[in-house]
Amino acid sequence: MNLLLSDDQRLIREAAESFLADASDSAAVRAVIASDSGFDATLWQRLAGELGWSALSISESHGGMGLGPVELALLQEQAGRRLLCAPFFSTVCLSASLLQELADEKTQAQYLPEIAAGSLRLSAPLSSSASFHYGEDSTLCAAQQDQRWQLSGQIGALPDAGSAQAFVLPARTGDGALAWFLLRADAKGLQIEAAPNWDGTRRCARLQLAAVPARRIDDPPRARSGAARALALARLYLAAEALGGSQQCLDLTLAYISERKQFGRTIASFQAIKHRCAGMMVKIEALRSLVAGAAALAAEGGDGDALLAECAAAKAQAAETYFHCAQEAIQLHGGVGFTWEYDPQLHFKRAQALNAWLGYPEALRETVMNVVGAGLPATAGAAQASLAGKPVAARADEAFRHEVAGWMHEHLQGRFAALRHRGGPGDEEADPALRKAWERELASGGWTCVGWPREHGGRGLSIAQQVIFHEEYARAGGPGRMGHIGEGLLGPTLIAYGTPEQQRRFLPQVVAGREFWAQGYSEPNAGSDLANVQTRAEPQRDGSWRVSGQKIWTSLAHESDWIFVLARSEPGSRGNKGLSFLLLPLRQSGIEIRPIRQLGGGSEFNEVFFDGARAEAGHLVGKPGEGWKVAMGLLDIERGVSTLGQQMHFLHEFEQVCTAARRSGRIAEPAIRARLAQAWSGLRVMRYNALRMLADGAELGLRREALIYKYYWSNWHRELGKLAMDVLGEDAAVISTDELSAALQKLFFFSRADTIYGGSNEIQLNLIAERGLGMPREPRGS
Repeated sequence: MNLLLSDDQRLIREAAESFLADASDSAAVRAVIASDSGFDATLWQRLAGELGWSALSISESHGGMGLGPVELALLQEQAGRRLLCAPFFSTVCLSASLLQELADEKTQAQYLPEIAAGSLRLSAPLSSSASFHYGEDSTLCAAQQDQRWQLSGQIGALPDAGSAQAFVLPARTGDGALAWFLLRADAKGLQIEAAPNWDGTRRCARLQLAAVPARRIDDPPRARSGAARALALARLYLAAEALGGSQQCLDLTLAYISERKQFGRTIASFQAIKHRCAGMMVKIEALRSLVAGAAALAAEGGDGDALLAECAAAKAQAAETYFHCAQEAIQLHGGVGFTWEYDPQLHFKRAQALNAWLGYPEALRETVMNVVGAGLPATAGAAQASLAGKPVAARADEAFRHEVAGWMHEHLQGRFAALRHRGGPGDEEADPALRKAWERELASGGWTCVGWPREHGGRGLSIAQQVIFHEEYARAGGPGRMGHIGEGLLGPTLIAYGTPEQQRRFLPQVVAGREFWAQGYSEPNAGSDLANVQTRAEPQRDGSWRVSGQKIWTSLAHESDWIFVLARSEPGSRGNKGLSFLLLPLRQSGIEIRPIRQLGGGSEFNEVFFDGARAEAGHLVGKPGEGWKVAMGLLDIERGVSTLGQQMHFLHEFEQVCTAARRSGRIAEPAIRARLAQAWSGLRVMRYNALRMLADGAELGLRREALIYKYYWSNWHRELGKLAMDVLGEDAAVISTDELSAALQKLFFFSRADTIYGGSNEIQLNLIAERGLGMPREPRGS
């Protein structure tokens, strides 16, 4: 799945952003709210006639552009950002989707060209039902007389009904079956009753029908599946709308707090304010990833149940994100946020209304569980689908998937069978000698360093193939990698910054699984504040370095052969200046390794003491004083493809939690089911966020999806650990010898560290605020 926007898609997004910033600014929106109609006919004609938005997703055979869900979601995001007061969602996103997915050919031929031309405005109901199929909660009755249909009853929550020229409605026929109908707004017996709502940017109405003539439009063989897909798409487009609104809430807030002063400085410099804005950004970027992934799945014609689950998850998360950002915008605007004059109140009202449309979040999570619980694969591409009709690239990727799966099945046997699903976080002490042997087994098959360039001993796999490798490795139960620091961090760093001699000396040993590495960054007083490193490196006459100091939280240092160390090499230097990046063998005099016992009883972490330890002259990476540059480059690498392997381990843990919930019977409890659905959604967020990070192969730098990643996964994993203990019930308090319970207890205890190591939550929020949002640093001494 490729989440990289094409040039045409970027142009669509940028053109929509530019147009609506002018045509649907705050003044324009407020003018429509104050009007009687709640509808700007001139703006609609510009959108539909001049820009062709109404034709975007209509097939070319019916006068449209033939584009798809990704493009429509991009437009809908900008519409939500600017609170577009026009029937774009009700006509194009909702009603046209229904017609395209379930209507018969004659109906499509008649009405789709009118929609494409902008000459027909439609509406359909936005009930709060979270059912699997659109319209199942309809109370309308359809009766047939003389080959003609008539509808009777009442139906509400029709968006933009006052400006609609026709309606697409579900109704029950005499035999109880659900059918679909189209009726004109001027039809005899139809009464349109305005339902004044707080959200004046999208007015809704109720319909009263008394034997109203209507045309049946559904194509029975595909009506049910078509209604389900149309419902999924409608939820996707609402999620995209909420994404745009959430982003606007953050943008309005950042603009306000950058000017508002208290205590002699802008409130944007207060850490409490920065953390709240960073929290908004984390939620927004997580939602952006979920929407992008669901849209891509829809564009690829994804499986009905899979698409239903993804779009339900997206809409649930979107509703909560939008409401959170809207209420935060009001709070951070202070007193003026509570006034009519400022725009946060407009988004707050839209967010509350959107919360109910097509399912409340709680009910949508039950929809997700109904699908996931039935065995939906939690990762795209898990099912081994037929290759028939797929593009050459797709067929090649599937063939590669079979190759990886076959090798893993053949080799993860015999003595290595005991390693299945062992050695992950919290379990890293599991049989290290056998796991080192496994590294050599992988190397013999060419499965180490798969993403490295061929000239450095790797396989040079594409991003797509690396994703497949990590998926199949985890699916087969491949153990936690003893070589992951060398392969995922040190090796790419040497490829980027090392000398040819360093590359020749160290890279082949990593590829072969013969040397293992530890990371020497953190210190007692330089954890999240990495620039406060105090370990010293003193140059010697022969060009070597003598290192003295202490490193802490060094994973598996007692099982490693080498360690890379960030040390202060220029006396008197401070902060990130005067640091050097050195490579040291751990088996030498002057180095002592002491295990640190953790709260769960394990000792994966260590303290490493350096007392005149030696690094050779040729083992300085980069130039003296360039250590910070190398160290930051390594942290960017840490957010790369290796995260996909981490996610697959998370997937296995999630499946273990589900198994435990079934075993304890707590799977039947609504609160537990909601938390499981939320955990599943988080897995999707992480996958799509990683694919966004890796989409174009560019350096991660300050890209928002990269900045939020560590904060997001660590908090998600910590919550999964708590959920694991909760589903165990009374057994959670007992030190268990049961394999499943023991694994979940390790997950619970070790995940407490996730939000601390690698940059604590608080430091991560500072980084997100300052680097992602451009907020000022808090003045020293404040």
